[in-house]
Amino acid sequence: MGLLVAGWFVLNSEQGGPAAPPPAARPTSPGYAAQDAVLVETGPDGNPMYTLHAARIRQQPASQVTLLDQVQMQFRDAAGNLWNGRADQGQVVSGASQVELIGHVTVAGLLPGTSEPVQVSSDRLNVDTRTEVVTTDDPVVLDWNGQLVHARGLVARLKEQRVRLESNVHGRYVP
Repeated sequence: MGLLVAGWFVLNSEQGGPAAPPPAARPTSPGYAAQDAVLVETGPDGNPMYTLHAARIRQQPASQVTLLDQVQMQFRDAAGNLWNGRADQGQVVSGASQVELIGHVTVAGLLPGTSEPVQVSSDRLNVDTRTEVVTTDDPVVLDWNGQLVHARGLVARLKEQRVRLESNVHGRYVP
């Protein structure tokens, strides 16, 4: 008889008996925010891949995107050349090597094999710090020692010492 009552109780509780309490809601991380902050992404060897200085940093926990205001960026290419960038804003996805610089962007450094610095200006640049590729689909200006070249779109492969301007290239470069 006790087995029959226990079986009836199990069947009735599964078919409309008292509802089980909902599983505990997973607490969401509130993210973080910081003023006058520095983010340093290190590589497998422990050395910095890049450093970001920002007037303000806000992490968006749901999307894992970190938003940056008044950004200054530094990174070294494979040849050891230091590159410096500035932008009004930036975005970094957690765990990714992609840094998107937005608004009045300038990135300057030495292309391997050259002695004159180059400055790249655009409204938006994407920097992949692992592959050392800088890209944009927006209008861009390259300034090599005062000689300007205007174009739309750029792919700069720093490891390969190659800069490709995508379209509408205008300028004059006198070596």
